[in-house]
Amino acid sequence: MVHHEALVQLLSATPERPALVVESARFFAESLAAFDVSLRADVALREAKVAAENANSELESFSYSVAHDLRAPLRSIDGFSHALLEDCAEQLGDQGREYLKYIRESAQRMAQLIDDLLALSRVTRTEMHRVRVDMSMLARTVAEELQAADKHRAVTWTIQDGLWATGDARLLRAALENLLGNAWKFTGKHPEARIQFGALVDKHPIVYFVRDNGAGFDMTYKDKLFGVFQRLHSTDEFGLATVQRIVRRHSGRVRAEGETGRGASFYFTLEEETAAP
Repeated sequence: MVHHEALVQLLSATPERPALVVESARFFAESLAAFDVSLRADVALREAKVAAENANSELESFSYSVAHDLRAPLRSIDGFSHALLEDCAEQLGDQGREYLKYIRESAQRMAQLIDDLLALSRVTRTEMHRVRVDMSMLARTVAEELQAADKHRAVTWTIQDGLWATGDARLLRAALENLLGNAWKFTGKHPEARIQFGALVDKHPIVYFVRDNGAGFDMTYKDKLFGVFQRLHSTDEFGLATVQRIVRRHSGRVRAEGETGRGASFYFTLEEETAAP
């Protein structure tokens, strides 16, 4: 309508200059066509986004339901295998007992994978409760729990003071548990293990990091670190995938740097943050 009215005004004001009228008409026609293409592309993009969100939501629900339903049969497999070992050990013989041991270990491993999958799904499905979170205190709490679980390990912890964030406290704790737990695991063979939590407060937004001097990894495979069922060495298949989902739910990004045998660093951002409350 705007283009039409402008064209009518132009034709009325310039009857003695037909060339200008023709050129202007062409300009308006091209502008209208470009606007139409842009509008159609915008509508298509919005529809594709909605379809993708719906598909992801359905996939999450399906994965959650399947994983939940698999738990009961696995408990039965593990339970009856244990009963066989206790009640029929003599009849089974050494080889039979060994086979049942493998069955139980596999069932327990599968059960753990399902629990991890359900936990990962809950990260996406759970409602967010945003509060101010003392990240420094949260990191110290996780570090103390890790150290208490193995008091004989000598690890030098360095945790920066005064780091705060706005987010879901439970999810942020889960992210730090996975990142610091990963560092704890892969410094296990280092005689002078060091684990650090800090932030680049001069960046905008603040960049938090967890750094260690452990086993590290080959940067060639960095894209596999955060994928479900993707792992390097013996890393938890879901740990870093959980971290990535938590960070994304806080409108942030996560990345990793490392070198085989020389440690790893994990960097993540959240929403716009300042170093103090």
